[in-house]
Amino acid sequence: MVSLAGSSPKAYSHVTDFELQHSTISLWYANNKQDTVDKALETAKKAVEDAKLDHEAFRIRLGTGTIALQQAMNQVVDRYHYVIIGCLSLVIGLGCSLAYRSVLAAIILLIPVNLANFTLQATIHLIGLGLDINTLMVAAIGVGVGIDYGIYLLSRICEEYHAQDEDWGRSITATLTTTGKAIMFTAIIMLMGIAPWYFLSELKFMADMGLLLMMVMAINMVLALVVLPLLVYLIKPNFVKRKDLFVGEGVDLSLFTAADDDEDDKTLVAAK
Repeated sequence: MVSLAGSSPKAYSHVTDFELQHSTISLWYANNKQDTVDKALETAKKAVEDAKLDHEAFRIRLGTGTIALQQAMNQVVDRYHYVIIGCLSLVIGLGCSLAYRSVLAAIILLIPVNLANFTLQATIHLIGLGLDINTLMVAAIGVGVGIDYGIYLLSRICEEYHAQDEDWGRSITATLTTTGKAIMFTAIIMLMGIAPWYFLSELKFMADMGLLLMMVMAINMVLALVVLPLLVYLIKPNFVKRKDLFVGEGVDLSLFTAADDDEDDKTLVAAK
């Protein structure tokens, strides 16, 4: 029988209950990364199984805590990660199909976005962050960032195609040297603004979010500028040739042609 030596049972509430019938054992870990969580739960389960073999007078069960809660959240994130990304892709695909009047346009736009998402997951794994509730939000944000870059480029390609006498190579080159530069400039400015989060913040959450957002911006920028123009050049989709798209500036090039003809007529009249 354990004696409290005149102390209040509340003084021992962190290890046992007031009747001294149930006790807890707390373990401390350096972090809550997925590797640490897996090893901790594996070790704890093994200890419980070994204790059952040696002790029949009492029962040992796994409790809760930061590690257990982290594992529960990670399992939910792993289960619904692709569901969330899939739903986002579906909604974006429907909107882009309507805007460009083509399902192929949605596919061309979503390929770089999903490649960027897979690349981000691989990068997260390599740097040891892991996929959790925080990184899932960043991955969802990355889909929005990537589709923005893609829409800017594809819309400009559609406009340049008519301005460049329907030459695919010149249209893509003109797009990359105009809108492509703007996308790169925007992404670099965003990277410069977010970089202090990682290098100067003393909060781990802020530092991790800063690093993830920088990776999202950089990966989506590179894949948008490389993969999307390449897909357009290889596929040469017919929707680019249309002039009734819901995206773009909607400039009617025939107006410029008519204006040029008027100027030529005036020049001839003046010459006469």
